[in-house]
Amino acid sequence: MNLKKTIIITRIFLWLILAIILGWLIFLKIVPTGHISYRHDFGKYNFFIGKLTPAERVAVSQGLAQIKGDPVYFSLKTPRRFERASATVKFKNTTVFPVMEIGLLSDKIAWSYDLKPLENKIIDQLALVWPVIDGPGGARLIERRKNYETMEKFLNNLPSASEIALYDYSLKNKFLLAKYAPGSAERLIDYRFRGAYQFYTYIKNETLEYAFDFVDLNINKDNDPVDIKVYSPAGLIYSKHLADDPLASPERQSSFKIADLPEGAYRISFTANDDIVTRAIISRQSQFALINKVWLAGDNKKNLVLYTNSRQVSAQTANPASLGKIRIGQGVMDLNKTYQQFSLKIAGLSASQPDSGLVATSNRADDAIGGARIELAKDDIIISGDGVFSLDQAGLIDPRYKNVDKNIDVNQEKINYILTNYKSPSGSAEWQTATVDFDLTKAYQENGKYQFLISVPGLKAEEANQGEVIVKEIKVNLFGVSLWQKVKRYFKR
Repeated sequence: MNLKKTIIITRIFLWLILAIILGWLIFLKIVPTGHISYRHDFGKYNFFIGKLTPAERVAVSQGLAQIKGDPVYFSLKTPRRFERASATVKFKNTTVFPVMEIGLLSDKIAWSYDLKPLENKIIDQLALVWPVIDGPGGARLIERRKNYETMEKFLNNLPSASEIALYDYSLKNKFLLAKYAPGSAERLIDYRFRGAYQFYTYIKNETLEYAFDFVDLNINKDNDPVDIKVYSPAGLIYSKHLADDPLASPERQSSFKIADLPEGAYRISFTANDDIVTRAIISRQSQFALINKVWLAGDNKKNLVLYTNSRQVSAQTANPASLGKIRIGQGVMDLNKTYQQFSLKIAGLSASQPDSGLVATSNRADDAIGGARIELAKDDIIISGDGVFSLDQAGLIDPRYKNVDKNIDVNQEKINYILTNYKSPSGSAEWQTATVDFDLTKAYQENGKYQFLISVPGLKAEEANQGEVIVKEIKVNLFGVSLWQKVKRYFKR
């Protein structure tokens, strides 16, 4: 073979290699089959699945990731849009905390995640000793005693809501207040709330109406829109979007009125970033119960008081001037560090203990819940819990069923039935594997990335002797429209 032929063959070979590489890159970019899988075992850098962060909550060694604090985050970079993701996590959880979940960011402004279960030790243990009825689609009814033959019979003849707890299951509750009467005068809520919040209200033979007075602090240069949404038990019934106008006054107002609604509890969502402070809320409705979390803004009223049915209350602040003691029921929380969440478990929420700093408040026609009084001498504090927060005793309503989380005590709370779609992880005591599905069409995506979190509620990096959570592998399968399906859709137009 002469030199000329050798050069030609070498060039053809190099061009062929280049074509293969380009073809492979194009395949990875367009994913013509509509399905692709990525796997991260923490042994080396992964372009598509990012590392777990923040660094102070994660330790990586020998291809394993130890989660030391809750929560941790990772990103998923995709070459194009997909419709569904199936996430599989291989892990070991030897901590004292019973719940481990994975979530996908759905709303960046409200920092809201769609959470899915990886492990719930409470349900796993109860399912071994309580009778279990399998239902459609993998649902399960777990009974303290065998009272129902099928899940259908249970759903058609529900016991008292106080006996039922849910986990990863949606069940509509017929929530009615026995002694509720519509208010006649407008009510001013002059507590200042920062950022996003949600609350329950209640109506009966009256118009649902709220007016919001808020201000844009303009601390950052980001766009600061506001979204107000109203949900009935059946779903969204009203929404209003307020775009940010940089030429307008930072002081803004918005209101709505909805007539002819049936009696019941309604959820109102005020979605905004931390640049927005609600200065006042005006309504004729007497019931106002903030859901799970609220940021009590600076320059607030002095000696703030809240009431909660939460079994555990947490508080944190970034402001050194807000540090101090918070009285919660009979206990005292010492909020003595910034950027650190402090928690206090409220013992014995019960209507029979009125002298313990707890107040009894009727919230259903057939039962009652207890509430703890929270006293804050300072503001600019984020208060959170697993229940609701009200500004007075009478407003402490919570139409939700109890959730099977780390705070539940099924015996003390007299839970007799648990409904769940949760599937226990597979594997051995050494390594367990759980797989969950996410709807990517409802997820938030930025610069081709989705944001995920892994949560073990209660796990704190600064506390020792909690056991450990080790993640060995994260695998994500993506499903979307194939190239052939796209072509067919194009020619069907």
